[in-house]
Amino acid sequence: MKLVLVGIGIAIIIGTVAVIPMLGTTPEPEPPVINRVIEKEPEPPKIEPVIVKEPEPELPVIQQVEKEPELQQAQITSYSDKSETDCSGNARCFSGVVTSVIDGDTIRVNDHSIRFTLSSAPELDESNGQTAQILIDTLCPVGSEALVDEDDDQTQGSYGRILAVVYCNGVNLNEELLDSGVGYLLDEFCDDSEFASMDWAKKHGCQEEEPKVTVVGSDCDESYPDFCIPSPPPDLDCKDIPQKKFTVLQPDPHRFDGDKDGIGCES
Repeated sequence: MKLVLVGIGIAIIIGTVAVIPMLGTTPEPEPPVINRVIEKEPEPPKIEPVIVKEPEPELPVIQQVEKEPELQQAQITSYSDKSETDCSGNARCFSGVVTSVIDGDTIRVNDHSIRFTLSSAPELDESNGQTAQILIDTLCPVGSEALVDEDDDQTQGSYGRILAVVYCNGVNLNEELLDSGVGYLLDEFCDDSEFASMDWAKKHGCQEEEPKVTVVGSDCDESYPDFCIPSPPPDLDCKDIPQKKFTVLQPDPHRFDGDKDGIGCES
């Protein structure tokens, strides 16, 4: 019985000892939950791209150029049936291809430089010069077939160029240059060209040479054997008579031959 009690007592003492430290021990508090705000690194400021505009190019100043006068409307005479067999005289006559239009009165055919006889155009840097070139280039552009009829009375040429009448695309270029109003007749060569008697040449100023007639009479002055021109008074000037380029012998009372070369009223 004592052993039982002793055992129970020991057990109670051991239990009590075991319980005491448990009762005196305060449980460690759990650490508080800290809501930590993680600061984000500030975003770098947005840099707006700077757009540099290229300066707009200045528009070129367009200078207003005076237009060349328009070509006169002329009825074009057709020569579409012209061939080498129709050439006049005995000088060179040939067909070929137009290789360039130099200006208003000169073209190249088969690489021969051809200058229009009796017909002339202003230089390219002169008024109507480029208009004349455009006219010829329109009537007879590069690549066209042309017929060249050399002037029998001027086979010596002009500065290495053949003096001729040129037919191209059914027209006479010499004639069309004159009819257009941008070209002009070289009337000082009317006496030196086989084509002076052509209708187109006469129309623009070349006159057929009148037959020389010597009229004997008291009213005719002997200084002018080609025509009957009365002696002064009145004193006549070239503008008072229709005749041009006639023979003058001295003493020439009307002074028709100012340069004393034997020809009166040359211009």
